Amino acid sequence: MKKFLSILIALSLAISSLFAFSINAYANSLKTAAQIMLGQSINATVSNVDDNAKNYWFKFDCLSSNYYDLLTSSQALTNADVFLTVYNADKTVINSNINSNTDLNFNTTTYFEAGKTYYYVLESASVSFSNVVSVRNHNHDFSLYNSYPAHYDQYDSAQNYDGYVESICTYCPEYIKTASFPAVSSVKAKTKSFTYNKKKKTTSVKVYDRMGNVVSPSNYTVSYKNNTKPGYLTLTVKFKGNYTGTAIIKLTIKPKKETLSSLKSTKKKKMTVKWKKDKTVTGYQIQYSTSKKYAKKSTKTVTISKKSTTSKTISKLKSKKKYYVRIRAYKKSAGKKIYGAWSKTKTVKVKKAAKTLGKLKKKIYYVKVRAYKVVDGKTYISDWSSVKKIKIRK
Repeated sequence: MKKFLSILIALSLAISSLFAFSINAYANSLKTAAQIMLGQSINATVSNVDDNAKNYWFKFDCLSSNYYDLLTSSQALTNADVFLTVYNADKTVINSNINSNTDLNFNTTTYFEAGKTYYYVLESASVSFSNVVSVRNHNHDFSLYNSYPAHYDQYDSAQNYDGYVESICTYCPEYIKTASFPAVSSVKAKTKSFTYNKKKKTTSVKVYDRMGNVVSPSNYTVSYKNNTKPGYLTLTVKFKGNYTGTAIIKLTIKPKKETLSSLKSTKKKKMTVKWKKDKTVTGYQIQYSTSKKYAKKSTKTVTISKKSTTSKTISKLKSKKKYYVRIRAYKKSAGKKIYGAWSKTKTVKVKKAAKTLGKLKKKIYYVKVRAYKVVDGKTYISDWSSVKKIKIRK
């Protein structure tokens, strides 16, 4: 009896095991779906001969809301349609895909919500095949979908507007990424004024959007016009890429600092100023003053309108006075004068006017002179000079 019971139990276990194998051997329904984890690979066999293996079901429990890829990998077949269908737990179709008739390697991307269960079904009506199936996080592969560049109008800020670029994912076209570009608010040059030195002038440029952010230089080009000689330099910023519009900035190139080559007073109440010719300028200005600091009340200015002029005699000066003199060049551009820096100051003492003796007869006269100085009410007199002979003629 005991032996019979042992045989009966063993037979029952064998039948149970066989029954369990037959249930788990096929993942051909929602209830028997094979559990697949993120990053896991499973071999899936589909047969058009075995009724129990005409499709293969996968069950995926989503832990984090995201887009997920189901990847299939197999040998290429000719004229073989392989279908993939994605269901939610209510068995509602939320996605589907079909291979290209020549390749079983294809990718299906679907958005899943955290805490929910989803099912993949792989099937074919015409062929038998074996696939390696895996699930991974989807990496979006973006391509340009639509673009609208931001615009900048230098003269009318009401015409400035933001721009944007829309990119669409190749595998999940419902996913569109939008990048916005705030409108440009200002364009600034680091250096606004230069001094002529025969070299081309350039400077760095900063562009700011309406949020105060610096716009990348890849979105514009910078060009220069008249950036060597004295005058106005034109800097042009032309926008491209994510921006449109143009900004024009006027900068100045000042004449070089001139040098006084000579300053003399050889005649009474006069002085002669000399300098070298500068071919790059329009003219010059000379300032002279009895004030070392060029106080306004005691300072006068003379303008020389020809660049070829290299000397100027100034008259009606005060005898025995010390004068401070300087010079600078200017360049006329766009109807305005651009001045260079003042030269170093030179000084000169103006000669005293000679004493004139009138109503002399037509004779020969002998002349000598001596100096005197009064100190504390007492007069001190020098010796007489040597005698000079002068003949008066009518």
